[in-house]
Amino acid sequence: MRVVDVTQWYGPTSGGIRTYLHAKAAFAAANGLGHALVVPGAVAEDGTVSASPVVAVRGRTPTDRWGYRVVTRSGGLIAALDRLEPGLVMLHDCFSFPGAIASWASTRRVPVAMMCHSDAVLTADGLPRPLRPAVRAALRRVQRRGLAAAALVVIPSHTTAGRLAPDLRADAVHVPLGVDLGTFAEARRDPELHDRLAPDGAALVLHAGRLSSEKGVLALPRMLASLRVPARLAIAGTGALEPRLRREAMRLGVAGRMRMLGHVADRDALATLMASADCFVHPNPAEAFGLAPLEALAAGCPVVAPASGGCRENLDRDGCVLVPPGDPDALARGVEVALAAPRPSGDVSDLDWGRTFTREWELYRALAA
Repeated sequence: MRVVDVTQWYGPTSGGIRTYLHAKAAFAAANGLGHALVVPGAVAEDGTVSASPVVAVRGRTPTDRWGYRVVTRSGGLIAALDRLEPGLVMLHDCFSFPGAIASWASTRRVPVAMMCHSDAVLTADGLPRPLRPAVRAALRRVQRRGLAAAALVVIPSHTTAGRLAPDLRADAVHVPLGVDLGTFAEARRDPELHDRLAPDGAALVLHAGRLSSEKGVLALPRMLASLRVPARLAIAGTGALEPRLRREAMRLGVAGRMRMLGHVADRDALATLMASADCFVHPNPAEAFGLAPLEALAAGCPVVAPASGGCRENLDRDGCVLVPPGDPDALARGVEVALAAPRPSGDVSDLDWGRTFTREWELYRALAA
Protein backbone atom coordinates (compact mmCIF):
# COMPACT_ATOMS: atom_id res chain seq x y z
CA MET A 1 0.00 0.00 0.00
CA ARG A 2 1.46 3.33 -1.06
CA VAL A 3 0.52 6.28 1.15
CA VAL A 4 0.54 9.56 -0.78
CA ASP A 5 0.71 12.80 1.19
CA VAL A 6 -0.81 15.90 -0.46
CA THR A 7 -0.39 19.47 0.76
CA GLN A 8 -0.34 23.05 -0.44
CA TRP A 9 1.89 24.21 2.46
CA TYR A 10 5.28 22.96 1.35
CA GLY A 11 8.13 25.07 0.06
CA PRO A 12 11.90 25.55 0.25
CA THR A 13 11.61 27.66 3.41
CA SER A 14 8.45 26.21 4.97
CA GLY A 15 8.44 24.73 8.44
CA GLY A 16 6.47 22.13 10.36
CA ILE A 17 4.67 20.30 7.54
CA ARG A 18 7.88 20.04 5.51
CA THR A 19 9.72 18.72 8.57
CA TYR A 20 6.96 16.16 9.16
CA LEU A 21 6.93 14.99 5.52
CA HIS A 22 10.70 14.58 5.28
CA ALA A 23 10.77 12.63 8.55
CA LYS A 24 7.94 10.46 7.23
CA ALA A 25 9.80 9.77 3.99
CA ALA A 26 12.88 8.72 5.97
CA PHE A 27 10.77 6.41 8.16
CA ALA A 28 9.12 4.86 5.10
CA ALA A 29 12.50 4.24 3.45
CA ALA A 30 13.94 2.67 6.61
CA ASN A 31 10.96 0.34 6.96
CA GLY A 32 10.30 -0.56 3.33
CA LEU A 33 6.94 1.23 3.20
CA GLY A 34 5.29 2.67 0.12
CA HIS A 35 5.19 6.45 0.27
CA ALA A 36 5.10 9.50 -2.04
CA LEU A 37 4.43 13.24 -1.92
CA VAL A 38 2.41 15.64 -4.05
CA VAL A 39 3.36 19.27 -3.39
CA PRO A 40 3.41 22.66 -5.14
CA GLY A 41 6.52 23.85 -6.94
CA ALA A 42 7.85 26.64 -9.11
CA VAL A 43 7.62 24.24 -12.07
CA ALA A 44 6.09 20.82 -12.61
CA GLU A 45 8.82 18.29 -11.93
CA ASP A 46 9.62 14.97 -10.29
CA GLY A 47 12.07 14.40 -7.47
CA THR A 48 12.69 12.29 -4.39
CA VAL A 49 12.97 12.74 -0.63
CA SER A 50 14.77 9.76 0.92
CA ALA A 51 13.27 7.02 -1.27
CA SER A 52 9.85 8.66 -1.65
CA PRO A 53 8.86 10.02 -5.07
CA VAL A 54 7.90 13.69 -5.00
CA VAL A 55 5.62 15.08 -7.70
CA ALA A 56 5.69 18.87 -7.78
CA VAL A 57 2.67 20.53 -9.39
CA ARG A 58 3.20 24.06 -10.65
CA GLY A 59 1.90 26.61 -8.16
CA ARG A 60 1.64 30.38 -7.96
CA THR A 61 2.65 32.88 -5.27
CA PRO A 62 1.82 36.57 -4.75
CA THR A 63 5.41 37.18 -3.63
CA ASP A 64 8.47 34.99 -3.19
CA ARG A 65 8.88 36.38 0.33
CA TRP A 66 5.65 34.60 1.32
CA GLY A 67 7.46 31.27 1.07
CA TYR A 68 4.63 29.23 -0.45
CA ARG A 69 3.21 28.45 -3.85
CA VAL A 70 -0.42 27.42 -4.25
CA VAL A 71 -1.86 25.08 -6.85
CA THR A 72 -4.91 26.94 -8.13
CA ARG A 73 -6.72 24.07 -9.87
CA SER A 74 -7.33 20.49 -8.83
CA GLY A 75 -6.37 18.94 -12.19
CA GLY A 76 -2.64 18.90 -11.52
CA LEU A 77 -3.08 17.20 -8.15
CA ILE A 78 -5.47 14.62 -9.61
CA ALA A 79 -3.06 13.87 -12.48
CA ALA A 80 -0.26 13.32 -9.97
CA LEU A 81 -2.42 10.89 -7.99
CA ASP A 82 -3.28 9.02 -11.19
CA ARG A 83 0.44 8.50 -11.79
CA LEU A 84 1.27 7.46 -8.23
CA GLU A 85 -1.66 5.03 -7.78
CA PRO A 86 -2.02 5.43 -4.00
CA GLY A 87 -3.53 2.88 -1.68
CA LEU A 88 -4.40 5.77 0.65
CA VAL A 89 -4.36 9.56 0.28
CA MET A 90 -3.32 11.68 3.26
CA LEU A 91 -4.30 15.35 2.99
CA HIS A 92 -2.53 17.95 5.11
CA ASP A 93 -4.77 20.97 4.68
CA CYS A 94 -8.25 21.96 3.59
CA PHE A 95 -7.01 23.92 0.57
CA SER A 96 -5.74 20.99 -1.53
CA PHE A 97 -9.15 20.49 -3.18
CA PRO A 98 -10.26 17.78 -0.71
CA GLY A 99 -13.71 17.47 -2.34
CA ALA A 100 -12.26 16.81 -5.79
CA ILE A 101 -9.69 14.38 -4.40
CA ALA A 102 -12.36 12.55 -2.37
CA SER A 103 -14.52 12.20 -5.50
CA TRP A 104 -11.53 10.84 -7.45
CA ALA A 105 -10.68 8.45 -4.62
CA SER A 106 -14.22 7.13 -4.18
CA THR A 107 -14.35 5.85 -7.77
CA ARG A 108 -11.13 3.92 -7.12
CA ARG A 109 -12.03 2.71 -3.62
CA VAL A 110 -9.04 4.59 -2.18
CA PRO A 111 -9.54 5.87 1.39
CA VAL A 112 -8.81 9.52 2.21
CA ALA A 113 -7.46 10.68 5.56
CA MET A 114 -6.47 14.14 6.76
CA MET A 115 -3.79 15.39 9.12
CA CYS A 116 -4.89 18.66 10.75
CA HIS A 117 -1.67 20.37 11.78
CA SER A 118 -3.56 23.43 13.05
CA ASP A 119 -6.88 25.23 13.01
CA ALA A 120 -6.92 27.16 9.70
CA VAL A 121 -9.22 29.79 11.20
CA LEU A 122 -6.33 31.06 13.35
CA THR A 123 -4.50 32.39 10.29
CA ALA A 124 -7.01 35.26 10.23
CA ASP A 125 -5.48 36.56 13.47
CA GLY A 126 -2.60 38.07 11.53
CA LEU A 127 -4.86 40.26 9.38
CA PRO A 128 -5.98 43.83 10.11
CA ARG A 129 -8.73 43.76 12.73
CA PRO A 130 -11.63 44.89 10.46
CA LEU A 131 -10.99 41.96 8.09
CA ARG A 132 -10.82 39.22 10.67
CA PRO A 133 -14.52 38.33 11.19
CA ALA A 134 -15.26 37.82 7.48
CA VAL A 135 -12.03 35.90 6.86
CA ARG A 136 -12.57 33.71 9.91
CA ALA A 137 -16.07 32.82 8.69
CA ALA A 138 -14.77 31.99 5.20
CA LEU A 139 -11.91 29.87 6.54
CA ARG A 140 -14.27 27.98 8.83
CA ARG A 141 -16.52 27.10 5.88
CA VAL A 142 -13.53 25.87 3.86
CA GLN A 143 -12.19 23.89 6.80
CA ARG A 144 -15.58 22.30 7.54
CA ARG A 145 -15.95 21.14 3.93
CA GLY A 146 -12.38 19.83 3.90
CA LEU A 147 -12.83 17.81 7.07
CA ALA A 148 -16.01 16.28 5.65
CA ALA A 149 -13.99 14.77 2.77
CA ALA A 150 -11.88 12.56 5.07
CA ALA A 151 -12.82 9.19 6.53
CA LEU A 152 -10.20 9.64 9.26
CA VAL A 153 -8.75 12.81 10.82
CA VAL A 154 -5.38 12.70 12.58
CA ILE A 155 -4.67 15.59 14.97
CA PRO A 156 -1.27 16.14 16.61
CA SER A 157 -2.45 18.07 19.68
CA HIS A 158 -5.41 17.99 22.05
CA THR A 159 -5.52 21.78 21.75
CA THR A 160 -6.26 21.61 18.01
CA ALA A 161 -8.65 18.70 18.51
CA GLY A 162 -10.69 20.82 20.91
CA ARG A 163 -10.86 23.71 18.46
CA LEU A 164 -11.93 21.45 15.59
CA ALA A 165 -14.43 19.35 17.55
CA PRO A 166 -17.56 21.23 16.38
CA ASP A 167 -16.63 20.66 12.72
CA LEU A 168 -15.53 17.02 12.92
CA ARG A 169 -17.72 14.36 11.34
CA ALA A 170 -15.16 11.58 10.83
CA ASP A 171 -13.25 9.60 13.45
CA ALA A 172 -10.47 11.70 14.98
CA VAL A 173 -7.29 10.25 16.46
CA HIS A 174 -4.62 12.08 18.46
CA VAL A 175 -1.09 11.30 17.24
CA PRO A 176 1.65 13.66 18.54
CA LEU A 177 4.42 14.82 16.23
CA GLY A 178 8.03 13.87 16.88
CA VAL A 179 11.56 15.20 17.10
CA ASP A 180 14.58 13.99 15.14
CA LEU A 181 16.51 12.87 18.20
CA GLY A 182 19.43 11.69 16.09
CA THR A 183 19.98 15.27 14.93
CA PHE A 184 18.89 17.52 17.79
CA ALA A 185 19.66 15.45 20.90
CA GLU A 186 23.18 14.79 19.59
CA ALA A 187 23.93 18.44 18.68
CA ARG A 188 26.79 20.10 20.52
CA ARG A 189 27.41 23.71 21.52
CA ASP A 190 29.70 25.69 19.21
CA PRO A 191 31.41 28.40 21.31
CA GLU A 192 32.75 30.18 18.23
CA LEU A 193 29.28 30.40 16.69
CA HIS A 194 27.87 31.67 19.99
CA ASP A 195 30.50 34.39 20.35
CA ARG A 196 30.10 35.47 16.73
CA LEU A 197 26.36 36.00 17.18
CA ALA A 198 26.55 37.32 20.75
CA PRO A 199 29.94 38.97 21.35
CA ASP A 200 31.31 40.56 24.52
CA GLY A 201 29.80 38.01 26.86
CA ALA A 202 26.17 38.71 25.89
CA ALA A 203 23.57 35.96 26.06
CA LEU A 204 22.42 34.47 22.76
CA VAL A 205 18.62 34.35 22.48
CA LEU A 206 17.31 32.46 19.45
CA HIS A 207 14.04 32.23 17.55
CA ALA A 208 13.47 29.93 14.56
CA GLY A 209 10.35 29.90 12.44
CA ARG A 210 8.42 31.43 9.59
CA LEU A 211 8.04 35.20 9.90
CA SER A 212 4.33 35.84 9.54
CA SER A 213 1.98 38.03 11.53
CA GLU A 214 -0.13 35.22 13.02
CA LYS A 215 3.03 33.74 14.60
CA GLY A 216 3.37 36.65 17.02
CA VAL A 217 6.95 37.44 15.95
CA LEU A 218 6.45 41.23 16.21
CA ALA A 219 6.79 40.68 19.96
CA LEU A 220 10.45 39.75 19.53
CA PRO A 221 11.96 43.27 19.13
CA ARG A 222 9.83 44.49 22.03
CA MET A 223 10.98 41.53 24.11
CA LEU A 224 14.60 42.34 23.27
CA ALA A 225 14.11 46.00 24.24
CA SER A 226 12.62 44.91 27.58
CA LEU A 227 15.48 42.59 28.59
CA ARG A 228 17.47 43.75 31.61
CA VAL A 229 20.53 41.59 30.85
CA PRO A 230 23.05 41.93 27.98
CA ALA A 231 21.68 39.82 25.13
CA ARG A 232 21.61 39.46 21.37
CA LEU A 233 18.65 38.05 19.44
CA ALA A 234 19.23 35.79 16.43
CA ILE A 235 16.24 35.02 14.19
CA ALA A 236 16.46 32.02 11.85
CA GLY A 237 13.64 32.28 9.33
CA THR A 238 12.12 34.25 6.50
CA GLY A 239 8.63 35.41 5.65
CA ALA A 240 6.41 38.25 4.55
CA LEU A 241 6.71 40.01 7.91
CA GLU A 242 10.50 40.40 7.76
CA PRO A 243 10.55 44.06 6.53
CA ARG A 244 8.09 45.09 9.24
CA LEU A 245 10.10 43.20 11.85
CA ARG A 246 13.23 45.10 10.85
CA ARG A 247 11.37 48.42 11.00
CA GLU A 248 10.07 47.61 14.48
CA ALA A 249 13.60 46.81 15.63
CA MET A 250 14.83 50.14 14.23
CA ARG A 251 11.97 52.01 15.92
CA LEU A 252 12.79 50.46 19.29
CA GLY A 253 16.53 51.00 18.93
CA VAL A 254 17.46 47.29 19.09
CA ALA A 255 18.35 46.65 15.43
CA GLY A 256 22.05 46.55 16.35
CA ARG A 257 21.37 43.71 18.80
CA MET A 258 19.29 41.63 16.38
CA ARG A 259 20.72 39.32 13.70
CA MET A 260 18.54 38.07 10.84
CA LEU A 261 20.01 34.72 9.77
CA GLY A 262 17.49 33.85 7.06
CA HIS A 263 16.14 30.35 6.57
CA VAL A 264 18.49 27.65 7.91
CA ALA A 265 17.76 24.72 5.62
CA ASP A 266 20.46 22.38 6.94
CA ARG A 267 18.96 20.52 9.90
CA ASP A 268 22.37 19.76 11.42
CA ALA A 269 23.26 23.47 11.24
CA LEU A 270 19.94 24.37 12.87
CA ALA A 271 20.54 21.83 15.64
CA THR A 272 24.02 23.27 16.29
CA LEU A 273 22.55 26.78 16.38
CA MET A 274 19.96 25.67 18.95
CA ALA A 275 22.57 23.87 21.06
CA SER A 276 24.76 27.00 20.99
CA ALA A 277 22.01 29.41 22.07
CA ASP A 278 21.48 30.31 25.71
CA CYS A 279 17.69 30.50 25.33
CA PHE A 280 15.09 29.78 22.65
CA VAL A 281 12.08 32.10 22.60
CA HIS A 282 8.82 31.17 20.87
CA PRO A 283 6.21 33.98 20.99
CA ASN A 284 3.27 32.36 19.14
CA PRO A 285 0.23 32.47 21.49
CA ALA A 286 -1.81 30.19 19.21
CA GLU A 287 0.82 27.54 18.46
CA ALA A 288 -0.82 24.28 17.44
CA PHE A 289 1.97 21.96 18.61
CA GLY A 290 5.37 23.61 19.16
CA LEU A 291 7.80 21.55 17.09
CA ALA A 292 10.64 24.11 16.89
CA PRO A 293 10.80 24.75 20.66
CA LEU A 294 10.79 20.98 21.28
CA GLU A 295 13.71 20.62 18.87
CA ALA A 296 15.54 23.36 20.79
CA LEU A 297 14.80 21.62 24.08
CA ALA A 298 16.13 18.34 22.66
CA ALA A 299 19.35 20.22 21.82
CA GLY A 300 19.69 21.25 25.47
CA CYS A 301 18.52 24.83 25.05
CA PRO A 302 16.06 26.28 27.59
CA VAL A 303 12.79 27.45 26.06
CA VAL A 304 10.48 30.39 26.81
CA ALA A 305 6.97 30.26 25.32
CA PRO A 306 3.40 31.38 26.04
CA ALA A 307 1.31 29.32 28.45
CA SER A 308 -1.34 28.77 25.79
CA GLY A 309 -2.23 26.47 22.89
CA GLY A 310 0.09 23.64 21.99
CA CYS A 311 2.95 25.21 23.94
CA ARG A 312 1.07 24.80 27.22
CA GLU A 313 0.22 21.23 26.23
CA ASN A 314 3.65 20.07 25.05
CA LEU A 315 6.18 22.33 26.81
CA ASP A 316 5.24 21.65 30.43
CA ARG A 317 8.70 20.12 30.89
CA ASP A 318 12.01 20.67 32.62
CA GLY A 319 13.84 23.51 30.89
CA CYS A 320 10.71 25.36 29.75
CA VAL A 321 9.47 28.67 31.13
CA LEU A 322 5.84 29.40 30.23
CA VAL A 323 4.60 32.99 30.47
CA PRO A 324 1.32 34.85 29.89
CA PRO A 325 0.55 34.98 26.14
CA GLY A 326 0.68 38.14 24.05
CA ASP A 327 2.99 40.03 26.44
CA PRO A 328 6.53 40.94 25.22
CA ASP A 329 7.53 42.05 28.72
CA ALA A 330 6.48 38.65 30.09
CA LEU A 331 8.61 36.98 27.40
CA ALA A 332 11.58 39.10 28.52
CA ARG A 333 11.09 38.17 32.18
CA GLY A 334 10.82 34.51 31.12
CA VAL A 335 14.10 34.77 29.22
CA GLU A 336 15.78 36.22 32.30
CA VAL A 337 14.51 33.31 34.40
CA ALA A 338 15.68 30.78 31.79
CA LEU A 339 19.14 32.35 31.54
CA ALA A 340 19.59 32.12 35.32
CA ALA A 341 18.61 28.43 35.49
CA PRO A 342 20.78 25.38 34.71
CA ARG A 343 20.60 24.09 31.14
CA PRO A 344 17.98 21.34 30.73
CA SER A 345 18.77 17.70 30.09
CA GLY A 346 17.06 17.81 26.70
CA ASP A 347 15.07 14.62 27.35
CA VAL A 348 12.18 14.53 24.89
CA SER A 349 12.57 10.81 24.18
CA ASP A 350 8.80 10.39 24.49
CA LEU A 351 8.44 12.42 21.27
CA ASP A 352 10.18 10.29 18.66
CA TRP A 353 9.20 10.30 14.98
CA GLY A 354 9.32 6.51 14.93
CA ARG A 355 6.47 6.33 17.42
CA THR A 356 4.47 8.87 15.40
CA PHE A 357 4.71 7.04 12.11
CA THR A 358 4.35 3.54 13.53
CA ARG A 359 0.99 4.65 14.90
CA GLU A 360 0.03 6.36 11.65
CA TRP A 361 0.70 3.29 9.52
CA GLU A 362 -1.41 1.22 11.92
CA LEU A 363 -4.25 3.66 11.25
CA TYR A 364 -3.66 3.58 7.48
CA ARG A 365 -3.82 -0.23 7.36
CA ALA A 366 -7.00 -0.31 9.42
CA LEU A 367 -8.63 2.32 7.20
CA ALA A 368 -7.57 0.58 3.99
CA ALA A 369 -8.93 -2.71 5.27
